[in-house]
Amino acid sequence: MGQRPALEIAYIDLIDACHLKCPTCVRGTRTIENSSRKMGLDQFRLILSKLKDEGYPAIGLYSWTEPFLNRTLQDYVSEINNYGLRCLLSSTLSLRHIDNLEETLLAGVDHMIVSMSGMDQETYQINHTSGHLEYVLSNLRRAAGIIHSRGLRTHLVMRFISFPHNVHHVVLAEAFARDLGIHFEVIRGHSDPLTQTYTDQFCEDKIANPPPDWPELHGKTCNLMFDQIALDCDGNVYTCCGVPTHPSLQLGKYLDLGEHEILLRRYTHRFCRSCPNPRREATQLDKSRLAIALCLPGGFAAPTEC
Repeated sequence: MGQRPALEIAYIDLIDACHLKCPTCVRGTRTIENSSRKMGLDQFRLILSKLKDEGYPAIGLYSWTEPFLNRTLQDYVSEINNYGLRCLLSSTLSLRHIDNLEETLLAGVDHMIVSMSGMDQETYQINHTSGHLEYVLSNLRRAAGIIHSRGLRTHLVMRFISFPHNVHHVVLAEAFARDLGIHFEVIRGHSDPLTQTYTDQFCEDKIANPPPDWPELHGKTCNLMFDQIALDCDGNVYTCCGVPTHPSLQLGKYLDLGEHEILLRRYTHRFCRSCPNPRREATQLDKSRLAIALCLPGGFAAPTEC
């Protein structure tokens, strides 16, 4: 067997909803509508098996949803551990009751991110609209307590999303994380929740009218295309984790597509090829994978190259 690619993570939305209405998120603006759909455990096991065979070492149970709205989240975390894969979660923790928080952590979460954007309710709700800061801080205290008292391996991170309107709260947030004995990080927020530029129409226009294809990328590749994969709760795969789960960006059913076919559909997708996401230098393995993909029906390679 040839060398396997150094893949990073597969993102899977087990459900199809988030309760918050963040103006900087396509789910929050309901560009992606909420529904009651949920991935069954049998389908999840099949997907995990295929992901493991393809070399994905880690599973993130989030993309455009709030994982703790899934009342049986712990069962899916357990399955990830049964397959010997790493489990990652990202949550707002902005829920009054999370009955399965301890069960989920005990099931074997390796890394959990808690995102927030303010240390008082007035500031927090600007970006995390409809959220409640008191729930977040209470659940953070509880999660940290469970991890410390149970001696769990979970790497708990408080992630502060920084915007011009809340940057003065970074010091307060860092002090809170330090007092809990958990990790802290700051990331720059995309768009601006005060102007709500990430509206339905903004997203739809971008999808419907992508810019013209860039010229040849001169040996560059995108890690979102080559090293990661994103699935919705129906098992559909999309161009990458950075795009909404719109039909126009759907590549097909993950279980029905080979890994090279998925790469071909990504590489030849007009939206993907014109995306301005930073590229990295292509490795020999990248080039080898792409050469195989381009020899599939619908690929660009000439018959003499295959």
